[in-house]
Amino acid sequence: MARKSTPTYTIEFPLTIPVWQIHRLEKKFKIARTVYNSCLGEALKRHKYLKANKEYRRLVKEPKSKGRDHQLSELRLTYGFSEYSLHDFVIQIQHKFKGNIGSLEAQKLATRAFQSVEKLHFGKARKVHFKKLDDNISVENKSNKTGLRYADGNILWGDKPTKKCPNPKNWLCMPIAPKANDEYAHLALMDKTKYVRIFKREIRCKVRYFVQLIQEGYPPTKRNRKVAIDGNKRVGIDIGSSTIAFTSETTVELRELAPECHFDQVELRRIQRAMERSKRATNTDNFKEDGTIKKGRLEWNYSNRYKKLRKIRKEWYRKMAVRRKISHEKLANDILALGSDVRVETMRFQSLQKRTKKTTRNKKNGKINRKKRFGKSIAIHAPAMLLTIIDRKLGYQGLSIKKIDTYATKASQFNHVTGEYTKKQLSDRWNDFGEFRIQRDLYSAFLIGNTTETLNFVDVHRCNEQWNNFVKMHNREIARLKESASKTLRWFVA
Repeated sequence: MARKSTPTYTIEFPLTIPVWQIHRLEKKFKIARTVYNSCLGEALKRHKYLKANKEYRRLVKEPKSKGRDHQLSELRLTYGFSEYSLHDFVIQIQHKFKGNIGSLEAQKLATRAFQSVEKLHFGKARKVHFKKLDDNISVENKSNKTGLRYADGNILWGDKPTKKCPNPKNWLCMPIAPKANDEYAHLALMDKTKYVRIFKREIRCKVRYFVQLIQEGYPPTKRNRKVAIDGNKRVGIDIGSSTIAFTSETTVELRELAPECHFDQVELRRIQRAMERSKRATNTDNFKEDGTIKKGRLEWNYSNRYKKLRKIRKEWYRKMAVRRKISHEKLANDILALGSDVRVETMRFQSLQKRTKKTTRNKKNGKINRKKRFGKSIAIHAPAMLLTIIDRKLGYQGLSIKKIDTYATKASQFNHVTGEYTKKQLSDRWNDFGEFRIQRDLYSAFLIGNTTETLNFVDVHRCNEQWNNFVKMHNREIARLKESASKTLRWFVA
């Protein structure tokens, strides 16, 4: 019988260690990179041999069925294309570095390598990347008993000191010390540690080391955290590529996703153009006369100026990622303070990132329209990340986001007053109800929040009961949005 997994959460601490420990830690990271690349190369080799098998290619072309899937699974095992087969492979490599990398840590590296190639195998990725010398890598364990572990306020890694060898060359003992007034951290350290993850980040062009403790149980509740009193209250969410509309019995609101991430976009474009000019100047033989890159294997040389600009760009992206994460965490808390019955449409944001296949022309000037869609907007605002955070926070209560059937509900087309479905263009931001108009995104969130328990129909009776209250809150929200400093929000109510 499979062991049921227990709930987990993560807490992170910075490591402040002397230079001699940094050198030992870097040595371990270098070995971990070697182990990972070896596993990745072996997994790619097995993937290649499996794809070359005639029987496998024949089965892939057949219609899907249980028998066909079973045969494909057997062929993968025959070629050793599985996670546990790669665990057997990594044993010999780990044995060479057993003083620095434990067996469980090597297995985790092998698992990550296999998962990368597995995405390639099933068409979810175009290629995989080996870890370069200057690439960051994290190392984690499977338990907190041996190898990399946490004990008595210290992160331990390597062979224990003995009387014969009081200071082993691979031994690390790194203290972690939460701040005295950090109540959350002190409460979290009281829980059982499942395993430890250690990694490094480059912050303001300086390398810093961090450790994450994966704790068992639920995270401590913060004192200033607002929690919904009635867990049965519904919250309807209509999320887009850059905005989110949510409604409840007491709130109707339209917000921009991660508005803090709009800083210095002009500066980023200037850096990217300077990098491109530098790359072309130092690699003239890699470009054709029309400016496009030549095909085939090419060698690239980068100037010191290019490397400096690349570090600046990396820091820019790091800051944007941190700001986006903090903004989403706060917004998720605000939404969950309204209710725990959170409903949202099923969406594939990956599809919105892809370029359109159809070639269309502008009716006014006859020029070909751009095929770009919402890739840049999704990269900046990360709507899927917000839903993941909400689902994670609901998981602490034993709940999850309820995803309604998008194609059956058609919230953006339905009118609960007339019961009719009307297709709208993306530029149509309003629904006409005769005497007044309702903003499209807010109305969709209202309908999503009032779906049936089967999550495939709108509950018209429930909508009628809450309609008057929704219209009052909607009008107040529209008045607020028209006075907003955000151009994005003003466009949605223009």
